[in-house]
Amino acid sequence: PFLPNGRAAGSLLGAMLMVIFRVISPDQAYAAIDLPILGLLFGTMVVSVYFERADMFKYLGKLLAWKSLGAKDLIFRICLISALSSALFTNDTSCVVLTEFVLRIARQHNLPPHPLLALASSANIGLSATPIGNPQNLVIAI
Repeated sequence: PFLPNGRAAGSLLGAMLMVIFRVISPDQAYAAIDLPILGLLFGTMVVSVYFERADMFKYLGKLLAWKSLGAKDLIFRICLISALSSALFTNDTSCVVLTEFVLRIARQHNLPPHPLLALASSANIGLSATPIGNPQNLVIAI
């Protein structure tokens, strides 16, 4: 309750306590930080914020709904976009950014929010395509 950021703050507190109680040395703690992975994750989040500010998802929504043949066609398109975006960015970023977008599209077409299940499933499929899709894949790849 005293750490508002959840896992990130808990991880930082745990790392500090390990150094304070001399479980590991400060040099070992610094060596455990993988700066290229942190840089790549930061970069993907910055790019996703710029996409959001540029209203890319509004245009993507219009593109997805263009000549849509119904609910199944729309779900297929959402799955395709989700898989591709989670292969290029992290699956977390893809799901967080596309959730609002999928709900808006479902509301516009009077559909239940079932496309969220398709979004999550296809994001997990897409993340396995590249090492960028998941932070754990980055650690394994490097």
